Amino acid sequence: MEISILTREDLLEQLRPLLELKDEVITLKEDIGKRASPKYLTISQVCEKLHVSRSTVNRMMRNGDLKAMKAYRRVLFLESDINKLLIRKQY
Repeated sequence: MEISILTREDLLEQLRPLLELKDEVITLKEDIGKRASPKYLTISQVCEKLHVSRSTVNRMMRNGDLKAMKAYRRVLFLESDINKLLIRKQY
């Protein structure tokens, strides 16, 4: 087994791909942090936004006009879905 001593330049040359990868990972982390997470609305907030009653929101869910998600005991709606509905139906 042969042992060789690396100079600083040789070591940096061998580490260059790892350092470039590190920079890419940092950039990706920053990009992920900048992305806006989807906003969710409760039934009450949807009622206010659409100017309809709670029973109307429930009927819209049954008819398939609104797609709801359950989070524990809460029923949530994507704000983007509500906005699309507003544009489509012109409430």
